[in-house]
Order: sequence, then C-alpha cells, then structure tokens
Amino acid sequence: MESLTKNRQNEETLKKMVDHIFHPLELQSCKELTEGYFNVAYEVTLSNGKTVILKVAPADGVRVMTYEKNIMCAEVQAMEKIREHDGIPAPKMLGYDNSHTICKSPYFFMEKLDGSSLNEIKNSLSQEQLNDIYTETGRICREINNIVCPCFGYPGQAGFQGTDWYTVFRKMLEAGISDTRQGSVDLKIPVDELLWYLERDKDVFIEVAEPRLVHWDLWDGNIFVSDGRITGLIDWERCIWGDPLLEVGFRSHSDSALFKKGYGINGITEPEKRRILWYDIYLFVLVSLEYEYRKYETKDTYQWATHMLVELFKKLGE
Repeated sequence: MESLTKNRQNEETLKKMVDHIFHPLELQSCKELTEGYFNVAYEVTLSNGKTVILKVAPADGVRVMTYEKNIMCAEVQAMEKIREHDGIPAPKMLGYDNSHTICKSPYFFMEKLDGSSLNEIKNSLSQEQLNDIYTETGRICREINNIVCPCFGYPGQAGFQGTDWYTVFRKMLEAGISDTRQGSVDLKIPVDELLWYLERDKDVFIEVAEPRLVHWDLWDGNIFVSDGRITGLIDWERCIWGDPLLEVGFRSHSDSALFKKGYGINGITEPEKRRILWYDIYLFVLVSLEYEYRKYETKDTYQWATHMLVELFKKLGE
C-alpha cells in the first residue's frame, strides 16, 4: 500500500546493505513487498540463491505519529527476546544496522518465512483450517504474553515507560490526542470529556501489575501460513510492554471465540471489559490519524475509525 512513510532505496544502496550484512555474498535480485503500511520491505535474493527479507525504517524528518518513533528498535528487541522462548514461531533476525552510514535510516534483514500471509490466502483455506489457525494464534499469543518485560510502555521510547500501567497508558493516549491536534485531525468526539471518563475509570487498570510483551498487531496480514499451518508471526514493531488485553484477538470489532479458546480464556470480568473498551478507543484514535500522517489515497480508514470512536464513546457513559 502507498504510504508517505515508505523509505524506498535505490539499487546501489541495496547492494551496499547486502554487502554490509552478508559479505562476501552479493545482491542478485530484489522486489518490493507491498502489503505493509509503514516500513518499506523487500524480498532479496542473495548470490548464493538464499532469499531474505529487508525492512527499512522511514527516512529521518518524515512525520510519524508519536508512538511510531523508534519502533524499528522495538521490533528488533522483541524478535531477539522471543528467540529465547519456545513455542513462538517468528523469523530469525539476520542483521541490524542503525549506524545511519549506508542508509540514513535503521534497517534489518530477517529470514523469509515459508508460506504466505493469511490475508493473501484466506479465501483458499477451508473453514476447518481457518478455525485451527485462529485457535493456534490464541495459543501462540498466550506464549507471547507470558514474557515479562522490564516496565510498562513503548519499548523504544524511555519517555513513555513507567511502573504504573494507568499512568503510562494515559500518557500513550494523550500522545495520540496531541498528534490529532498537530495534524488537524477531527476525532468526532469531545476529547476533554474522553479524558474525564478515563480518570473516572482509573481503578480498572490497577489489577494490571506486571508488564507483559504484547504483539498488538496480529491481524491476518502478519500471520504466515503454509499448508494450513502457521509458520511464523511478523511485524513486531508495534509491540507494547503492557496489558495482554491489548492484543487484536480481544478487540471488540474482531472478537474471536476461537482466539480466546486457544488463549485459554473462559470469560471476561467487568474490569477487563472496561479496559478492553479503552484499548479499543486507543486503537481507533491512532487509526484515525493514519490518513493524515501516511497520506493515503482515500479517507476510508479515517471514516471507519472515527465512526468506531463515536460508537465506543457512547459506551463510556453506559
């Protein structure tokens, strides 16, 4: 998908990147992968015939949302961390360069997973296969969320980290609201009243006492499948150290009984339901910004996100 944040590189720079990480191997060929929305990604074939994936962060100076700053660092940290744990399929990191010498942005190479994204092949799978995949996604997600993190917040931003989840989450939400003001984005809801509700509900966050690794972006495009089975999860850049209920499988617009079955959850408490509502709101505040910050060709995402915000805001008063 076209996005202002995609930092495409010329062939000469790509050759230098390959040489830096894989010397004496050379670049044989490459093609851009277009399914993502933020980083530019390439499928790179090396001179020994091996195929790897290259991701390049947005160029310095390109406007990004606050939560997106330094997220490639967060992705690298997460991918290295999960390699220490069994039961979490993910590509292996092959090389990371944040020196800004060859390329004026961080970049990394990782192994290419077998198969295709679930988003690409979903229509070719049987219902039984899909059921198994979504159940397995829940199980894997539970393994991810079992990883304890050093504090709450964004892994790549010390200014958004802390030991109290409510304080950190409020700061994250306020940063998103600040981005809407800077981008002149109308959320279609009264922001001051929104924050008043958040303060009123602060006690529901108390039970989140231990920061856990949250992928936060496990939609079908980030689940790779081959022969009806998951081969790996990608795009860890938006991971958060926080409450597992942030995961996509718990979002109200994509609520999945199969995900919950795999995760091992039999029911959701009232405080948990309230936190889920707040995490829905947080997500759609950020999604509402994408049209302006990424310069998408249509307003479809903005219109969908603000519609959802209006409906979710009504629930705060119920």
